[in-house]
Amino acid sequence: MKNTKNNHQGIKIESVSRNVFQILPIAAAMAASGVIQPAFAVDRTWFGGTGEFGVDTNWSPTGVPGSGDKAIIDSGISTLSFNTSITSVDLSGGALGGTGNLMLSGLSTWTGGSITGGATTTFNSTLELSGNGAKVISGGRTVNAGNTTWSGNTGNGANDIFFNNGTFNNTGTYTDTNAFNDQMAGTGTFNNSGTYNKQTNTLTNIGGGVGFNNTGTVNVNAGTLRLQGSGTHSGSFAIADGATLDLNFGTHNLNGVTTSGGGTFEISGGTANLNGGSHTSKFLLSGGALAGTSTPIGGAATWTGGSITGGATTTFNSTLELSGNGAKVISGGRTVNAGNTTWSGNTGNGANDIFFNNGTFNNTGTYTDTNAFNDQMAGTGTFNNSGTYNKQTNTLTNIGGGVGFNNTGTVNVQAGVFNVAHAMNNAGTINISAGASFQSSCGGADCFVNTEIIQGNGTVITPTSGLSNSGAINPGDGIGHLTIDGDLTQGSGGVINFELASLSSFDQLTVTDDVTFGGVIGIGNLGYAPVVGDSFVVATFDERLANSTFTEVDTHEFGSGVTFGVSYHEHDVTLTVTAVPEPEQYALFLTGLGLMGVMARRRRNHIRG
Repeated sequence: MKNTKNNHQGIKIESVSRNVFQILPIAAAMAASGVIQPAFAVDRTWFGGTGEFGVDTNWSPTGVPGSGDKAIIDSGISTLSFNTSITSVDLSGGALGGTGNLMLSGLSTWTGGSITGGATTTFNSTLELSGNGAKVISGGRTVNAGNTTWSGNTGNGANDIFFNNGTFNNTGTYTDTNAFNDQMAGTGTFNNSGTYNKQTNTLTNIGGGVGFNNTGTVNVNAGTLRLQGSGTHSGSFAIADGATLDLNFGTHNLNGVTTSGGGTFEISGGTANLNGGSHTSKFLLSGGALAGTSTPIGGAATWTGGSITGGATTTFNSTLELSGNGAKVISGGRTVNAGNTTWSGNTGNGANDIFFNNGTFNNTGTYTDTNAFNDQMAGTGTFNNSGTYNKQTNTLTNIGGGVGFNNTGTVNVQAGVFNVAHAMNNAGTINISAGASFQSSCGGADCFVNTEIIQGNGTVITPTSGLSNSGAINPGDGIGHLTIDGDLTQGSGGVINFELASLSSFDQLTVTDDVTFGGVIGIGNLGYAPVVGDSFVVATFDERLANSTFTEVDTHEFGSGVTFGVSYHEHDVTLTVTAVPEPEQYALFLTGLGLMGVMARRRRNHIRG
């Protein structure tokens, strides 16, 4: 009997096994077709109230979402108190909270509601932030995301992300394609160690309470990315043509950062510390402060407002445009080096001014002042011109008393008045056009000393202490008339050069007050054929002090045998031809006059006593 029983059991087991193997392929086919939902593909919907994530009956169908499931939450509060992994979440309302960490392996969608509590939610695949609903990260929650899309709003201020002590870490590619303006607001942090792409011609505003830190790559491909919170950056920012990266508020530390592309890198508020790196995009300083270590700006730069501050150097390697009505401040020991600069665009007196507070501006290129109204440099600092400074409009440019103006290059006063209120030693060239004035309004002794060249057809105004000349004074540009409105004192190393073209065309110098002569009077030829007895009143003045005279007469481009006498009258100096060469020598001399006239400009600067 026992053997018979065992045989029957064996037959039953074999029959069951055979049935199982027959059923498995059918079950697999049904699962693939959707007739049967396998355990790894269950969509479980939260019941809508407040409760524990880990309670079976809080989900429909009944059961806690597992590693293969999707959790759907559209209302209520689901509190996760343990660490778990599921496939994905669709969050359209309510809250997913608790202290348990949640790991998601598949595509998740977040259209509204909040993720909250002191834990971590990690989206290892793709996260879609879409629609118009607000998304909230709060209560110390950290959200880690791989690839994220932020899209689908239908109006400004929709599909926004709000932080309330929350953190979002982007480690993959974050793509902002919202069709209308969007924002991140509240209090929290967005960390980008992957790639952040802004794709649409809108404003994305990262609010003042949200820190934005970039250690990866930010591509502003369109529109404006505005950072109003503080941040620390060591990654790169690529800004496409027509797009803008705007640091608008807070403190941003850019450590070895690269900004590149045809768009604009703007500082409009707060403080941006540029600590090294490469900045080749167009640069705009419209407000706030540019600070940090000595860092060059490689792209074309515009400065409409704000300050450059701190004990370091900012060098503009391309062009610098100082424009608009906003004040510009150089402070805290900062040195600004600029090549070609334009200073223009004010719409009233006292606008577009430059203020120094222990600052220095070094012009090494061409600095062009075309402001339509009066402008000034004020405060305490230094402007060094080793390039060319062009004043071109019929206005007053005032270099205030606390600002030292040092010229080793060329200053062209082509219109208006250029006033220097600080003591000045000119070691370069000052050209003054007819109708224009260079003024020294300093009140002490030796306020205006010339050791190089002053020339032109305009006016030098020295109302207080006069002009002390140990360099060269050249009336005219070619043949012309220079006026010194004030006193003139010529030292032993100075020279006043006069050129003669004919009896009716020659250089003249007018000094409205007193003169003290010394040094050299230079007489150059610009085509004049000298005749004994010809005379030229080359200088007029109010009074000649102490019967002073020139100590030397230097003639050039006349050839040998031509001599001049210098007569000192009560209010003028007159040159008279006293000798010319013998007739045969004189004929040769006349032949060479044309060539001599061409070369005559060489006479301007070679004489020092």
